[in-house]
Amino acid sequence: MPVIHTADVMPDQGYDPGIRGVAVDGRLPDAPAPVPLPAYDLPDGPLGIPATALVAYRHAAEVLGKEQPGCHIDWALIASIGRIESNHARGGYVDAAGTTLQPILGPQLNGTGPYAAIPDTDHGLLDHDPVWDRAVGPFQFIPATWRSYAADGNGDGKADPGNLFDASLAAARYLCSGGLDLANPDQLRTAIYRYNNSDAYVTTVILWAEAYRKGVAQVPDSTVPVEAPTPTTSSAVPTANPGNKPPQVGVTLPPVVTDRPSVTPTGTPTSGVPSSTSSTTTETSTPTCGSSSSATSTSASPTTSTCVSSSSSKPS
Repeated sequence: MPVIHTADVMPDQGYDPGIRGVAVDGRLPDAPAPVPLPAYDLPDGPLGIPATALVAYRHAAEVLGKEQPGCHIDWALIASIGRIESNHARGGYVDAAGTTLQPILGPQLNGTGPYAAIPDTDHGLLDHDPVWDRAVGPFQFIPATWRSYAADGNGDGKADPGNLFDASLAAARYLCSGGLDLANPDQLRTAIYRYNNSDAYVTTVILWAEAYRKGVAQVPDSTVPVEAPTPTTSSAVPTANPGNKPPQVGVTLPPVVTDRPSVTPTGTPTSGVPSSTSSTTTETSTPTCGSSSSATSTSASPTTSTCVSSSSSKPS
C-alpha cells in the first residue's frame, strides 16, 4: 500500500509542504509492512468511556451532522481516535469545563526518530516549547494544524486544544475536510490516513470505532491521570476485553443538547453528562471497512504527563 494517499484532498496544515503525509501529531509516514496483518477479533463490548469524553464525542458528531451532513461522521469514530491519541484525555482527567487537569504534550518535533522536524510556530503558547513544536491535548494537534481547525466546542468563547469539547470538534472537522464522505470505506480510510499516515493506525481506529458502535458503557471521569493499558500483542492491535468492563443496566444514554453541551463538575455528571452509574447504549454503524497492513499506532506516543494507573475508573 502506498505511503502517500489522495494528495488532492490533503488539508493545508501549516508546515513545509515538502513534508508529505505528516500526521496531525507530527509523525512521519510509516513504511508499508512487508506482510499483511492477520484477521483480528474486535474487542468485546460494552467498552467504557469517561462521562465527559463521551458527551464531547457525541456533541462533536452532532455539530458536524448539521454543518456537513454529507460527511456522515459518527461519535464512535471520534471516540476511537480520542482513545488512541490520549486514552480519552487520560481517563477523563479533566475539569468541569472538559479541560485537561494536566497538559498532554507529545515529544519535541525535532526530527528525531519517527517525527518530523517542525520548528516552533506558536512561540510556545500552546505547547510550552519556544524551540520546537509539540503535539497538544487529547487529540494531539500540532499548533500549525490547530490554527487551521481550532474550534470552540463548549461555547465558552475559547478554542483550546487541551479541552475535550474543543479538540473533539476540531478533530471531527479535520476528518470531514475536503468534502469527504466517511460512509464510503475508501474515503473513510483517506480521512484517517490524513490524521496519521500509518496502516496500523488506520486499522486500529476502524476496529475501535466498530467496537464502540456495538455498545459503550459510561464510566466516571478519573480523579487521577490514567495511561492507556499496555497491549499484550502488537501495539497496533486492540486487546480483547481491555480495561474493566462496567456491568450493563439497560439504560439508554440521554441525547446531547444541540446548541451547547451540558458540562458539570467532574465526577458529578447530570443531564447532558450521564450519571456515574454505568449505562450502555448500542449505536448503528455508518462508516465501516476492513483492515490493512501494519506499522505502529500513535497510542504509544510519549507525553510529558506523569500518570498513575487507576483501576477504579479505567476506560477501555
